[in-house]
Amino acid sequence: MLLQWLIGVAGVACILRVSRLLRDLWWRPRQINKALRAQGVRGPPFIPIVGNQPEVARLMAEAGSMPMNLSSNEIVPRVLPHYARWSRIYGETFVYTFGSEVRLMITDPELIKEILSNKFGHFPKVSPSALDRDMLGDGLVLAQGEKWAQERRILTPGFHLDKLKAMVETIADLTSKMLKDWEGRTVETKQPNGVEIEVLEEYQNLTADVIAHTAFGTSYEEGKTVFKLQYSQLQMVGEAGNSIQIPGLSILPTAKNLYRWKIRKAIEDNLRQIVEKRLQLESQNVEVQHNDLLGIMISAYKGQLRGIKKNLRMTIQDIVDECKTFFFTGHDTTASLLTWTTMLLALHPDWQERARAEVINVCGCTHPSSDMLNQLKLVGMVINEALRLYPVASMLTRCTDRDTKVGRHVVPRGTVLYLLLLVMMHNKQLWGEDANNFNPERFSQGISSASKHPMAFMPFSVGPRSCIGQVFALMEAKVVLCKLLQRFSFQLSPTYVHAPTPTVIVKPTHGVQILVKPINVTSS
Repeated sequence: MLLQWLIGVAGVACILRVSRLLRDLWWRPRQINKALRAQGVRGPPFIPIVGNQPEVARLMAEAGSMPMNLSSNEIVPRVLPHYARWSRIYGETFVYTFGSEVRLMITDPELIKEILSNKFGHFPKVSPSALDRDMLGDGLVLAQGEKWAQERRILTPGFHLDKLKAMVETIADLTSKMLKDWEGRTVETKQPNGVEIEVLEEYQNLTADVIAHTAFGTSYEEGKTVFKLQYSQLQMVGEAGNSIQIPGLSILPTAKNLYRWKIRKAIEDNLRQIVEKRLQLESQNVEVQHNDLLGIMISAYKGQLRGIKKNLRMTIQDIVDECKTFFFTGHDTTASLLTWTTMLLALHPDWQERARAEVINVCGCTHPSSDMLNQLKLVGMVINEALRLYPVASMLTRCTDRDTKVGRHVVPRGTVLYLLLLVMMHNKQLWGEDANNFNPERFSQGISSASKHPMAFMPFSVGPRSCIGQVFALMEAKVVLCKLLQRFSFQLSPTYVHAPTPTVIVKPTHGVQILVKPINVTSS
């Protein structure tokens, strides 16, 4: 009797489980599609279970199989080939399904601003994958609700302008060290056209060193293991990006998951060592930097914050998670920005010379100060144009936690909104017929006047969850470019292959190779 009862209970549990799976994988996506299409939103045919994933994967593979024309910055068909194809058929706003995830494409700057600036919590971030959590922990990028709000309040002082200004000298010193190595290579090779440098790897090492020094009071050498392991994680995220994630698979002890967990543990062990070393130094009354990012987090851990933040706390695991976030986002995004900016200046020697002339006029041959950086208007225009053409993130995602009005449509609960920043910043209706051309002059009257809509340029997002480190990233990029222009002229190497690819960040698939030649400049 008992056995029959247990078999019956197990049978009911299996039926309930199967019914929930059918609901999540077929019925709910079908209902969302039906509701959106009833409002005139079109898209490729709805396919149960797998959705349109096979077609997306095929288009991505096809787009990535051939390099681009070097003179073209029209990267939307390569980075988002499914959008490029389906938008021509169904319009700029369309719906498709990826596995069981229903995705609504949005490119209108007014709608993107409305979604990102919403203060009522109707558009939360999409639940992160296990791989995302491995790489970024539960830090600012992925945290939700009160945890995010509390840690944002704790960390914001680390990015106040007075603290950032104090970092300029350190950034310039570390950049000079890198460029001195470049000069040594030019002496060794004595090539008439200059020595070839692969700048993506160089900038990754440099920006890793910068974030380690300025935010954590350590060095690239101490954090090198973390940076290298995070690149392994980034590769796994890229590989998983175009695959359907099977529910529950991430917790099974498969070979891939065992490798994932091993990397995650190694990263956390290394970061804990950095945190514990700082705690040990403080316990021994050794003079350390208390107002860098790590120092602020340790103050929260010790309950030493004052004023309105006196009750805010962080655990050691919270600190480790934020270290994960800032070790990755604090250097990889800036390295990508510097790489694309260098590529564009190498391809456009007229703008390289204009930017160099401005740097020499303002800074001479010395390290730039924070006041000097504010005077580098042309350099700022070049950086903005590089960010527009090759944004560090091609899209942002949000979801609806209830039926919500977005523009003229009521978007059902559970829909994932894809905010396509890359498409918006290449839109000819917003930027003119030369939208795919490198033209920093468009920013000469400021960001809000550069396009036909004041919010068409948002490389670091907008609203309450905009990037906390955007001022730091732009300042760092200006310092590095200033030092580079002071000491070298450069052009693209014949070995460079133009192949932007989306991982978490839009990157050059094969790096960027440039030929650099030292120059002698004198201040005017």
